[in-house]
Amino acid sequence: MDEVVLELSALQYKVSDRVIFESVDLRVGPGESVAISGPSGSGKSTLLMCVMGLIRPDCGSVMLCGKQMERLSGRSLLRHRRESVGMVFQAGELLPELAPVENVAIAGLLAGLPRLEAFSRAAELLDELKVRGTSADTESLSGGERQRVAVARALINRPALLLADEPTGALDSANRQTVAELLYSLPEQRQCGLVVVTHDSSVAALAQRRLVLQDGALKPTSSAVPATGVPA
Repeated sequence: MDEVVLELSALQYKVSDRVIFESVDLRVGPGESVAISGPSGSGKSTLLMCVMGLIRPDCGSVMLCGKQMERLSGRSLLRHRRESVGMVFQAGELLPELAPVENVAIAGLLAGLPRLEAFSRAAELLDELKVRGTSADTESLSGGERQRVAVARALINRPALLLADEPTGALDSANRQTVAELLYSLPEQRQCGLVVVTHDSSVAALAQRRLVLQDGALKPTSSAVPATGVPA
């Protein structure tokens, strides 16, 4: 891989005496998708927070778009995160009283985009993702539409890396498939990296690479030991 959007090297992190990451390594390039599964409590969401610089690892490094996240702080960290990463949460984390276009544009405004450009980009993304009723409040949309609004918000600053934390966990089966296919189409379309954390094996199966976070390390699914009752 000639270019690297995200590189995790020998990442270690523990809480009290509990080891969350013993040695985590990962490289993601532009246009590549990676799905990470694992038992509940294995640290999947914590790993995404390390990538965003919200949690600092005890050892190792998080290199995002050529910058080491643990060396950044304050406004420099916030600026680099906003410019480089788009995040899709399980429940969307949208403001229900705002119109979809406002929910998307606000992420651009916070990143410093001029108002006209932020709303123009937001409207274009919503049209591209086929979200109806951009003048209505977000609360009136279906679950699948709200999650597509969340995807549009993650894309508005044209990030090099997309992160998704259980992005289909709150959806029914039909919307789950639609949103998953949308997410996995984005790396090739936009030449960004994509890391999806999911318990859903059908969602993970769409990724170019499937990994399991287990015993403090990322392993290919073929070498992971299945956890009873938890999809790999």
